[in-house]
Amino acid sequence: MSSRAIGLIIIAAISVVLMSGCALPTQTASATWSLGSVTDAITTRSASASNSEDTGNYKLTVTASCHADEQLIGGGFSAGNVFEFALFVNASYPANNAWTVKTDSISHYAIGVFAYCLRGEPSLGTRIVSGKDCPTGNMALSHGITDQGAVTLCAAHHVASTSRATAPITLNATRNGYQPQSGSVGCPTGALALDGGSTVGLELTSFAGDAFASWQVVTGGDGAGEVYANCVTFA
Repeated sequence: MSSRAIGLIIIAAISVVLMSGCALPTQTASATWSLGSVTDAITTRSASASNSEDTGNYKLTVTASCHADEQLIGGGFSAGNVFEFALFVNASYPANNAWTVKTDSISHYAIGVFAYCLRGEPSLGTRIVSGKDCPTGNMALSHGITDQGAVTLCAAHHVASTSRATAPITLNATRNGYQPQSGSVGCPTGALALDGGSTVGLELTSFAGDAFASWQVVTGGDGAGEVYANCVTFA
């Protein structure tokens, strides 16, 4: 499959996610959520950007923001029209009730960024801390990397447990025409995938699957690694 065909496929995936696909429950008028219907109370907010072939500067910074009556719980991204798999994700992180992704490439491309937003009440008591660990009494909802290093979005309330799910992935770019490959990992029943990624290759997409039951990636390169997800059980 050509690089152009892969680019068209990924652009189509962005459109599906933005319009009606992965992890896009219908928003209702209520600003509250309940334990029995957490996924129905999550809305995916999105933002996108692209650059032109003639700019010579292919850096993009895109932020998707939750509404004032919502609370950020995670985020992801999906890029399209990338030459082969040359997308460099320099940062992907939570800040100010929003999810920001900073990228670069060697040619023009488009990217969509997603913020996963839970209705505001009851409050999770979220806060963002530097590093990969939450303070005592808090649980990690999702993790990010900023220009300064790792950060974690932590919740003080209404999270029963978190776990890391993994699935193997082997990339073979030098043998498959330098085409990216897809992978996914599912969370245990009742847990929601709020962030994740791949330990190998350059990621073109990284976002929650349908009903937040899994984490999906498209990544390119060579070598063996894992697709992983941070799985959260609410209480």
